[in-house]
Amino acid sequence: MVDDIAQLPPFPFWLSVVLAVGLALFGLFAVYRGLHRARTIENAPTARVRSAHQGYVELVGKAQVLEGEPIVAPLSGIQCCWYRFRVEERDQRRWRAVRHGESDGLFLLRDDTGDCLIDPEGAIITAQHAEAWFGNGEFGGSPGVHHRGLRPRGQVERLLHAGLELGGGVLGGSSRYRYWEQVILPGDPLYAVGHFKSYDDIDHRRNRQELTAELLREWKRNAATLRARFDRDRNGRVDAEEWEHARRVAAQEAAERYAEQMRGQQLHSLARPADGRLPYLISNLPEFGLVKRYRWSALGGLVLFFGAGAAAVMLFSTRF
Repeated sequence: MVDDIAQLPPFPFWLSVVLAVGLALFGLFAVYRGLHRARTIENAPTARVRSAHQGYVELVGKAQVLEGEPIVAPLSGIQCCWYRFRVEERDQRRWRAVRHGESDGLFLLRDDTGDCLIDPEGAIITAQHAEAWFGNGEFGGSPGVHHRGLRPRGQVERLLHAGLELGGGVLGGSSRYRYWEQVILPGDPLYAVGHFKSYDDIDHRRNRQELTAELLREWKRNAATLRARFDRDRNGRVDAEEWEHARRVAAQEAAERYAEQMRGQQLHSLARPADGRLPYLISNLPEFGLVKRYRWSALGGLVLFFGAGAAAVMLFSTRF
């Protein structure tokens, strides 16, 4: 092996060195990322929705859906709070991703003091529920005959990658596509740490003003309706005094609409921190399970760092 390394042409040799160094640096980054996230979770005090301070907080509760249009996982059709999916197509001896995505719809974290609106955009989401199955259509459909059931994420990843790369394996059979889907379900335990905000009177006033402006724009686009409703002297146009009356009516209707929208809804939200320095984490794993996962990730990065670093040192010492 030493002789083989010594006789490598310059390009393959330096390419091997660059790859080894790159893997070592990636391992070092994985160590930092895993330990940073684990420490963030451990150091963040758990708050209650009703009494949480404004800023970076940790919340623990149950996942719940919002009223209105449901969030439906696109492959399995499961109604959920959040999903992530991937569709892969078999191409001779390998699988390649043809479709993937995740939901950005809002959902709730509910504890015994109240509800908090969760915005998943920009979050690092770890979900323990997953499904894997095979089929012959790109759009997945229901899990069907090859359905492997809802199970922890790690088991599904092992299912997909253990012995399936060669022709689909015994589980895939002759199926052309394989599907993978993660979900957070209503009623799941939910852990989240991010930027917490409670809406105050200024926020409410701003939202009412936006609704008022929207109503006025809508009335302007329909001039006939505007004249029929506010042209009190019937001269065929809405003058300044009539327009001021229209503004007062729009403000009143906007207040009523806003009150209807806010009835029964939460007045708190959790989102990604604006500065980006602190992580925004969401998971239906318990806190200790999430910490354990990140520490294992850091350990894996450490092994990769030392292994790839040793390979780079061996290449250099053998050649020079």
